[in-house]
Amino acid sequence: MFNIKKNKLYKILAHALKLPPDLTLTEWADRNRKLSKESSAEFGDWETARTPYMLEIYNNVMKEHIRKIVLQFGSQLAKSEFILNTFGWYANLDPCPMMIVQPTDKLASEFSKERVSPMIRDCAVLRNLIKDANLKNSGNTVTHKMFPGGFLAFRGAVTPSGLASKPIKVLFMDEVDRYPKSAGDEGSPITLAEKRVQTYDDHKIIITGTPTIKGHSEIEAEYEKGSKAKYYVECPACKEKNELLFDNLIWELNEEDELKVDKVEMVCEHCGSSSSESAWKEHRGEWIHEYPERTTLSYKLSALASAMRNWKSIVEEYLEKKDNEQELISFVNTVLGETYEQTLSEVLDYEILLNRRETYDAEVPDGVLLLTAGIDVQDGWLAIEVLGHGLNNETWGIQYKVLAGNLEEKEIWDELDEFLMKKFYYSNGIGINIYSACIDTGGHHTEAVYDFVKPRETYRRIFGIKGLGGENVPVINGFRLTKNKKINLLSLGVNALKDTVMGRLKINEIGPGYCHFPNDPFLKYDELYFKALTAEVKLTNKKNGKITWTKIRKRNESLDCRNYAEAAKQIFTKLDMNKLATLRKEQLEKIFEYKIPKKKTRKMKIEGGIKKDE
Repeated sequence: MFNIKKNKLYKILAHALKLPPDLTLTEWADRNRKLSKESSAEFGDWETARTPYMLEIYNNVMKEHIRKIVLQFGSQLAKSEFILNTFGWYANLDPCPMMIVQPTDKLASEFSKERVSPMIRDCAVLRNLIKDANLKNSGNTVTHKMFPGGFLAFRGAVTPSGLASKPIKVLFMDEVDRYPKSAGDEGSPITLAEKRVQTYDDHKIIITGTPTIKGHSEIEAEYEKGSKAKYYVECPACKEKNELLFDNLIWELNEEDELKVDKVEMVCEHCGSSSSESAWKEHRGEWIHEYPERTTLSYKLSALASAMRNWKSIVEEYLEKKDNEQELISFVNTVLGETYEQTLSEVLDYEILLNRRETYDAEVPDGVLLLTAGIDVQDGWLAIEVLGHGLNNETWGIQYKVLAGNLEEKEIWDELDEFLMKKFYYSNGIGINIYSACIDTGGHHTEAVYDFVKPRETYRRIFGIKGLGGENVPVINGFRLTKNKKINLLSLGVNALKDTVMGRLKINEIGPGYCHFPNDPFLKYDELYFKALTAEVKLTNKKNGKITWTKIRKRNESLDCRNYAEAAKQIFTKLDMNKLATLRKEQLEKIFEYKIPKKKTRKMKIEGGIKKDE
């Protein structure tokens, strides 16, 4: 037993004292690395020459003064292979504590099982150093691989304790745009993880990722702090260096609207000539650093440089996805390796809407055929907007109002009731009532809202609503009877509502879908209103990659009011706006006048329209 332990100790000491062979990282990979069947369509011997754009990066990571390498790459451009090869070189030739951080604990385990374990199995020098976790007494697990002189830990960015424990020398952080903004309550997972290398003067940090939305991308932020290298290729015609940019591609379609293979070319930014993909890729490109003096080297690369994908397939994918924003974002991020720049917040700059206010000829312009209201419930106040609807979804803001008070007291609800009962007047003196209203039931005053809605939902068409999230959820999702108070609660697809309202706010020409706003201080369409109206933009959720409406300003109550007022019209699917347009204002007044029942209340069909009592 003693001899066995002694022999094992001798082996460990011999490995620790053995001078590492004079191999660069690329030489080590070309000599030892095997691509595994589980992770590569072309398994077998690794060849660095197949990804020539990686050669400089492999060489630079080994330089003593370089502390951090950042790769802002599109998908399938050898980011993961760079991590794996660097790990293999260190484990074999300069063993030390290392850690790979993935977005979640599950992804960390999957990366260990699907990428690292097959690599160890198929690479002889690593197989001799790192025992299979399934072997008894191996000391290894899925998330912790030990070898003489070091280890490789796998962690998820969601767990602060895993990011801030033992010191490490080499830190790999993969797909950082999918990390949460905070690891628990302890702040940025990138910052937490980087603290673990501080005790090693010769540490290395490698950060990789596919970018997401401009201004919200972690990998872009890291790239900007580094040397900002871009990949340039010599023009086949004039020999000047060009960055491979999608905007410089030209193509031609045949009669079937299919790409002609020989007509996908790139135009030189210097001489203006166009050349084929094969001509551009005949010579190896080079990295040009904007800030070469920085000790963090950062690189940006698109699939246009890849030998594994041709330009024709890239253009075909673009043509397929260009008309769908969510798919276009994916194309820009994963193929071009660029952040997607949201334009919605720019188009909906509150000042643009504020400056286009107009003077109405009356409280209710002649184009208005129907009034609805939306009420947002806050702690200590109510926000209300009355919205006028015309033909072809053209709308007019009629009045925005805020009522302050204790929502658990009767007085504020009486004020709301009085306001919703009032008439609004055309230029000829004819007044019309609000046809329907929707009021938010969420928050801390649900029971008070129920009490207000219950006696008014039938003859006044005032409905309590509950927002329903998720993709592809329609605006109107039906009513359900609540257990408490027995009101008919309407489920609204809030994302679809915001898509509708925001889409109309972008319309700049008066006509179908255009939104009018009055220039009257009394009506409260002021700077605060428009800031809250434009307080949300569509952004990609970092946790799940889905595009969601996200607040860029704290207050958004006027957007909610506008959404609810729009829903109050959409409830009535059989409303014939064209028929209403043929009626005189006196007839509209009569149609929309409240008729308070004396005894029994006759129920109105929710899906019906004007005069559909039963």
